[in-house]
Parts: sequence; structure tokens; C-alpha cells
Amino acid sequence: MANKVTNLFSSIANIRIFQPLHSRNFGLFFLATITVSLGNIMMGVASGWLVLELTDSPLSLGLVWATRSAPNLIWGMLAGAVADRVDRRKLHIVALALYSACGFLLGYLIVQDWIQLWHVLLITFVWGSIRAFDGPARQAFIVDIVGREGAMSGISLNAVGMRGIGIIGGVAARNYFDLFGMGWPFFVLTAANILAIGITAYIRGIEERTVAKKQTLWSDLVEGIQIVLKNRVVLALMVMAATCEMFGFSYSVLLPVFARDILGVGAVGLGMFSAVHSVGGLVAGLTLASLGDYKYKGRIILGLFLSFGVSLVLFANSSLYPLSLFFIGIVGMTAAGHDAMQHILLQLNVTEEQRGRAMGIWQLSIGFGVLGSVTLGAIAEALGAPLAQSIFGAVLVIIFVILILTVPKLRKL
Repeated sequence: MANKVTNLFSSIANIRIFQPLHSRNFGLFFLATITVSLGNIMMGVASGWLVLELTDSPLSLGLVWATRSAPNLIWGMLAGAVADRVDRRKLHIVALALYSACGFLLGYLIVQDWIQLWHVLLITFVWGSIRAFDGPARQAFIVDIVGREGAMSGISLNAVGMRGIGIIGGVAARNYFDLFGMGWPFFVLTAANILAIGITAYIRGIEERTVAKKQTLWSDLVEGIQIVLKNRVVLALMVMAATCEMFGFSYSVLLPVFARDILGVGAVGLGMFSAVHSVGGLVAGLTLASLGDYKYKGRIILGLFLSFGVSLVLFANSSLYPLSLFFIGIVGMTAAGHDAMQHILLQLNVTEEQRGRAMGIWQLSIGFGVLGSVTLGAIAEALGAPLAQSIFGAVLVIIFVILILTVPKLRKL
């Protein structure tokens, strides 16, 4: 019996999806990802509901989301240059410590009943700035661990960890509201990041793959800009990421409005939106990880881009909560898949020494979400959330057609 169980686990471990976990270092990184993501999901649900309760304004939700995105626009390219110069593991540990401090401060202000909108905006901006520097280093570090040939499986499996724990995190945040109050999800976030620091500290023996230190940071930054100007594939991917962030990922701004005002399902429904959204992301991650080093990556990212826009329109026009849950699952699947494919394709289309800056380009691209979130919030305030979200989803479909016609090379990636 024991042999059968051992053989079963051995067979599961040898499935292509789970092969990156054969690496001890990737296993530790994956565990840290799960831990951090639990806190991040809880913060996303809690902060959205908190702002809606404080202001009762979709525009305020847009402002908070914009404040979170703006640092990517400010620091993105610089963060990529830094990621190519420093020990990425140490940079990630410092970021985790700063995340913990932000979460604790926000939770403390809520518990003391001192919280105001400007507190949320300021802490969110600081959080976003930390994330802008952490993101490129963290994504490049995955490829440091698994190698370029394992990039698709490693990055996709890491996304599985992020989305999988979100299934629990979204529901858990709602339960913490009811049991302990609005502030406690932020304390859970603090504890999760501290635990992740301990796990990440045990990652050892990764070859440092950074640019020559004799080159100045300014030179690295200029070289990163030249990558965009000279590499047509990178430029096209940057445009995709920026437009997807503006008109696609901004949908998160309006989820509290749909939960409370359109569908009438309250904080419970918002938590379920987050959970089902994460289920979709989990499906996307498992599917991409199972493909290994799949040849037609460009077709995948284009298909996900189109599906993202269509599913947003369908979600916006659903008046039935079960149907809305189904559509938000599709949104989660296409959004997570698109994100993962961006990380994969950007790193595979630059040299080994430029991978951090490639992810800095992505970080800069997602900073354009600041424009989309504020605009979406303002349109929703004026015309209603369903129409505003429908317009944004339709814009993604239009951009897809333009990309197909103007950059046929994307299909061949």
C-alpha cells in the first residue's frame, strides 16, 4: 500500500505542470508566493470595500486604484535597471518587510478609527512604489531559478500559487470583516509577509545574473529605453500590456459597486467574486504550465487578450449573480493568462543581461492603468457601472483587431 502511495506521488510530481517543483529553490519560492498572495488578496478585497464604505463613490475607488498604479509609471524603468544590478533575492526580502509595515499601519489606523481616505491613498502609493521595484526583480528571479527553458512552466506555476490561494483569501477577507472588523485583514497581510521573509531567506545557490557593475545605473536605464525603441516585439508587447492595463485590469475598481449596488450581494458577494476570479486564474496557470515550452506563444497571448475584452462586456451586462460569477471566472482566467504570457514573452525576447529591464518595461506599461482606473470610475459615476465597464471591454476588442492588422509578427512569437 505504501509503495502504491509513493508511486502515485512520484507520478504526480513527474507531470509536466509540477516539474519546476523538483527544484528545492523553486519549491521555497512557490511557498513564499502562496503566503504573500494570501495577504495581497485579502488587502485587495478589504481596501476596496473600505473605500466604498468611507466615500460611497466609484470615482474614489478609481482614485485609489490609480494611486496604486501610478508608481509603476514613475519607477518602472528605473526598477528594471535596479533589478539587473542587485541581488534579486535580497531586494525581494526588503520589499516584503516594507509591505508588512504598510499593512500594519493601515490596519492600526482602522482599528483606532482614525482612518480617512487620504490615509488610504498615501499608504497605497507607498505600497505601489515598493511593488514597482519588487515586481521586475521577482519575475526575473523566477527565471534565475528555473532557466530560460523552464520559463513558461515556472512563471505559469508561480501564477497557479498566486491565484490558487486567492480562492481562500477572498472568502477569508469577508469572514474577517464579520468576525474581527475591517482592520484585521491588514494584520493578516503583515503576518503573511513576515512569514514569506523567513521562507525566502532559505533560498540558496542561485547564480547571480546581473549586468556589469562598472556600467552606471543611468547607462542601464538608457539601455532599457533602447530595448523598447529597437526591439519591435518588445514594443508591441508593451503596447498590449499598457492597453490591457488601462481598459482591462481596471475592472477591479468597480467590483465593489457591482457587488453592493448592481447585484445586491454585499461583502459576501465581493469575497466570492475574488474567490471565483482566482479559480479562473488557477485554471489559466495550470493550463499554461502544462504546455511546457509551447511553440505558438504569440497566438496564446492574442487569444487571451481578445477573450479578456469579451468576458468583461458579458460580465458588465449580467443581471444574475450566478452568471456574473461565471463571467468573472472567465475574466480571471484571461487576465491571469495574459499577465503570465507577458512575463514569459518579454524575458524570452531579450538577452540574459536584460531580463530585469524587460520586466521594468512591463512594470512601466502597467502604470498606464492609472489613466484607465480614474476614467472608468468617472464614467461609472456619470453613466453607471455596467455601461462604463461595457465600453472598456469593447475598447479591448477594438485594440485586438488593430494589433492583428498592424503587428502580424505577434502571431509568430
